[in-house]
Amino acid sequence: MRLLAPTNAFLKCPTSKFPDHVQMLLVEPLPEDLANGLPRPFGTVSFRGVPWDLSHLSPFAFRVQFAERCDVSVLVLFSCHCFTKSFRWDARPIASIPAQEIYADGREHRVLCPERYTLSRKFLREIVLSLGARRITLADDRRPNFVTHEHVDAQGHKTLYAVFFEVERDRRRKRLILRVQSAYVLEGGLTRRQREAKRIALSTLLRNIHKGLPIRA
Repeated sequence: MRLLAPTNAFLKCPTSKFPDHVQMLLVEPLPEDLANGLPRPFGTVSFRGVPWDLSHLSPFAFRVQFAERCDVSVLVLFSCHCFTKSFRWDARPIASIPAQEIYADGREHRVLCPERYTLSRKFLREIVLSLGARRITLADDRRPNFVTHEHVDAQGHKTLYAVFFEVERDRRRKRLILRVQSAYVLEGGLTRRQREAKRIALSTLLRNIHKGLPIRA
């Protein structure tokens, strides 16, 4: 299944978003005529009769150059958790939630969340594209997932929008996969461990995972 343009069609991102020694190159999006007919990552989703445009959560790729003649492609994937929430975070009894507001992808059932959807449309892709300049910390030392956050203005007040992601090696394709696991407002703010955690540079994170080295934070 072809989701990306050929690897010889790369565009440089603004250098302000990535350190000089790490070159970030974006794959050009597929032309509309070539994109027609491709399966949508999340299918057709509507909330209370209004279709949701989830094109901002389509996969894309960038290439990181660690050193001369050493560059690695990184495929970015997004989870449905970026626009849905767990049943336990919905105040309604499960039996009263309309079937049309339940999202099922064959692996799990979740509730469509307008807040997560709106924030993802406004901020998520840009946050991922600027990870090289952001503060990244280890979200949970029990497993290798990471978090970055942004103070955003949602409905007139500042909120802490956190983006959780993991990175793994794709041994079959000799590339890395950066999977955005979830993105939502942290009502209680960062935990003490997250506040005090040391910053991990994206270049270090990607390089270590590419080489199979541990991430220390």
